[in-house]
Amino acid sequence: MDGTQLSGPRTNLKVQDFGAPMDVLWFKLTRQFSDAKDPVAWFDTGRIFIMLNRSGYWQCGFVIPKGSLRQIRERGLTTLRDDIVKLAPFVAGRVGKLQDWEEIKLLTVQVDRLRQWYRPGLLCLGDAAHAMSPIGGVGINLAIQGAV
Repeated sequence: MDGTQLSGPRTNLKVQDFGAPMDVLWFKLTRQFSDAKDPVAWFDTGRIFIMLNRSGYWQCGFVIPKGSLRQIRERGLTTLRDDIVKLAPFVAGRVGKLQDWEEIKLLTVQVDRLRQWYRPGLLCLGDAAHAMSPIGGVGINLAIQGAV
């Protein structure tokens, strides 16, 4: 649940937004037998590309500046594929399979928290209480800590 939906007169819970400078383009690429088994990541100035092993495919995340999807789409899918290959050259033969923007989903990154997580009849945990960056899996860790 988006934490911002919890603020307002119906809940009396206030959200503190810390802002996030990035969003993530989320898509799948094929895995090959010779690929690493562990997650992999590439970092360059202002760019991050991650690949998570999902057995039959890679779940990929390409970090983009917050709110820049429109400009990226205007530059075209070929330019996006080229940008990915610059970071991870070994996927050059695979990114060509990204043929349509429908295959690429926008993950809007939020970093916020409720100032108070409860009121009579309502307890907020996980993303409802604090939306976190997906980088490093901190969201699930904080959700468990919050439940404890």
